[in-house]
Amino acid sequence: MDIDGLGDKLVDQLVRLRRIKDAADIYLLSLEDLITLDKMAEKSANNILNAIKESKNTTLAKFIYSLGIRHVGEHVAMVLAEQFRRFDSLQKASREELLSIQEIGPEIADSILSYFSNEENISFINHLFEAGITIKEMPLEKAPLKEHPFSGKSFVLTGILSALTRSEAKKFIEEKKGKVSTSISTKTDYLVSGKSPGSKLAKAKDLGVTILSEEEFLRTLGER
Repeated sequence: MDIDGLGDKLVDQLVRLRRIKDAADIYLLSLEDLITLDKMAEKSANNILNAIKESKNTTLAKFIYSLGIRHVGEHVAMVLAEQFRRFDSLQKASREELLSIQEIGPEIADSILSYFSNEENISFINHLFEAGITIKEMPLEKAPLKEHPFSGKSFVLTGILSALTRSEAKKFIEEKKGKVSTSISTKTDYLVSGKSPGSKLAKAKDLGVTILSEEEFLRTLGER
């Protein structure tokens, strides 16, 4: 959780002085813990304590994101929050439940399952709640997730991509529930064309396949 006034240097100093062992200990800091730090005035210490107090009540999406689960960025955290509505529901989710979510692929699902199967992570989460973290309740009724434009679509890649490799592009498409083929056909929805495209570009034009430049592909990839 973002806490005003609590930067990396201050956190490093708190760790070095053994005032905190992990992020949960931040919520147990006292005025005495802070005013003895280098260049820390009492007013600044009180401002930090107030910011810490305010950050204790957070949203489910922010809490999920703050855990640092691999492959779970702000957008995925929001998707998970919208789907599960309660943190304990996410903790208990099966691989099948996670994969049933439009924007969750195998890599993200396995990362989430791995995180919640780690006893140290569970201990850290419990420590956060014991320190006073509360999650704002969400209505049980959730809004339907908007389907990604790539979902159910067939792709072919051609040419040289500059911002990512073909394997990375393939992974991103599959995470959005799209499919990647090696040859153009009447069933192809999109051709992603990089620099120096081959004969696939001409064939795609002949068949009326939608052609995306790398820039257009990346822009659409970021849509929800």
